[in-house]
Amino acid sequence: MTLKEKIIQLTKETYVDLVNLRYEKLKEENKLNDETERLLKEVISMQGTLTLPPSNEEMDIDVYEYNDGSGFGSEVRYLWFDDEEIPIVLHYEAKTNAEKTQVTEFYIKTIDA
Repeated sequence: MTLKEKIIQLTKETYVDLVNLRYEKLKEENKLNDETERLLKEVISMQGTLTLPPSNEEMDIDVYEYNDGSGFGSEVRYLWFDDEEIPIVLHYEAKTNAEKTQVTEFYIKTIDA
C-alpha cells in the first residue's frame, strides 16, 4: 500500500467514525481534539445527520503534500447530510516519518462550511 493509499484509508476510516458518532474513539486515537470536536458538532448540527455517500466512488478524497515537505493534507469534498451531498469540506492532516513511508500522525484539522 502506498503512502497516499494509506492516507486515503485513514481518511475514510475517520469519516466512518464521525458518521457513527465515535468522537471518544477518535479522541483516544488522537485524531480529534476538543476544539475541533466542538466545531464539527456545531457545523454538523446545523446541516442535519452526517451520512455516508451511496457508494465509495462517491466519496471524493484529495491528498496532497505540503510545499514545505512538512506533511500531507487530505480532504473529503462535499460531505453527505441526510443522504444528500452538501458543499462542505472536511480537512485532515497527516505527518510521516522522514522517509515518507509511514504515517506517524493523522488527525482531523478543520471543517469548512
